[in-house]
Order: sequence, then C-alpha cells, then structure tokens
Amino acid sequence: MDHRRIGLRALVLGAAILELSSATPARAEDWSLPDSRIGTRTAPLLLLSRADVQAELRLGGEQVAGLRTIIADLTRRGLALRGKTGPAVVVERRAIDQAQLDWLGENLSRNQLDRLEQLEIQWEGPGAMLSRPRVAEYLRLTDEQRQSLAKVIAERNTALARDPASAGKESASFHGRIMASLSASQQELWYRLLGTPLAFHQQPRAATRDDATQRAGHTTEPR
Repeated sequence: MDHRRIGLRALVLGAAILELSSATPARAEDWSLPDSRIGTRTAPLLLLSRADVQAELRLGGEQVAGLRTIIADLTRRGLALRGKTGPAVVVERRAIDQAQLDWLGENLSRNQLDRLEQLEIQWEGPGAMLSRPRVAEYLRLTDEQRQSLAKVIAERNTALARDPASAGKESASFHGRIMASLSASQQELWYRLLGTPLAFHQQPRAATRDDATQRAGHTTEPR
C-alpha cells in the first residue's frame, strides 16, 4: 500500500463542511480552522484554510484566492442543506465532496497533496489509527491493539472535554500510552505516515472570524 495515498480519496466533506455552517457566506472567505480543533478529523480543504498549513505547502497567491472561493462556495451549498433530508440532499452532499476532491486535484501539485495528507494525520493525531480504516490496515493493528487504543483515546477525549486547557500537558502522557500499544515496526510505519512534524499554531486574525469559529459545529462523518 502506498502510505501517501491512504486518506485523501476516502475523504468525506459533506458533514465536515458543517464546521463552517455558523459563519455567514459573506464571512466564509475569511474563516480559518481554529487551533482548538486539533485532534479531530477534518476535511483537507478546511485544514488548508490555516495560514500555517498554506505556508508549509507554499501555496501561491492564486491558490489561496481559489481556496477561499471554493470554501465560500461549498459553505453556501452546505448551508442550503441544513435541516433537509432525502435523496436529493444525499446527491448534493456527494457533489460537495466531489467538488472538494476535484479542486484539490486540479490546484495542488502531487508534492503538495502528499504533504497535505501527512498534515491531515498529524492534525488528527493517534485517533486516525481508529477513525481511518486504511491507516489501521496499513499499521496491521490487531483486535487487541484496536481495543487498547480505543480505551486510551476515549480517556483522552474525556479528559479534554473536562479541561480543554490541559491539552498540552496531557498530550505527552496519552501519546506515550498509545505508542506503547504499537510494536517497533508499527511505530516506524506510523511516523512514516506523519512525515516531518509541523507545529500547528496560528494567530487569530479577526474578532468576527473568532466569533464564527466559536459557534461552528463540530460534527464530522466517519469514512
């Protein structure tokens, strides 16, 4: 299996776009995925909204402008589906998913796509071992390992929900427990998936953006 191609084509944006649903279409161009979402699975298009990720991928001005446009467009389309059900909604969600994948494939180079996929897994962290079946398969996790990982990750999520400010302090402890569940060869495969570590950090740009972020939904859809 080519570890560089594990996640991108399996991505679903339809539910993840709800992270933008509290921002009005007029503000969508300025929206940026906040630091508080680190550790959760998210769509690569939304990860690309961050300035640090744009810098890491060395996006050009035209790419950034196009990115803002596609996020705004898909946000408007996603907003139009709120509260609706039925076959037509399913079709439109799939169309939104495909529009994201089309934009990424048409506007990013192969190297940028490969690095973005690494950053997706870095952003989500060890939770990707369970939320992404292809990652679990690549690591060849046993049933016992999956159960152990699920327990540790559930404890981590509970701790973060209780005290979000403790994320940095608790991260090292939980990371050690998770890595201890893997064999040496599995750890090597995992770090290969991650690539060169990126220290995600982004300064807030505007109060309006922050307000919208605080109201944004946190729902993502397994894939």
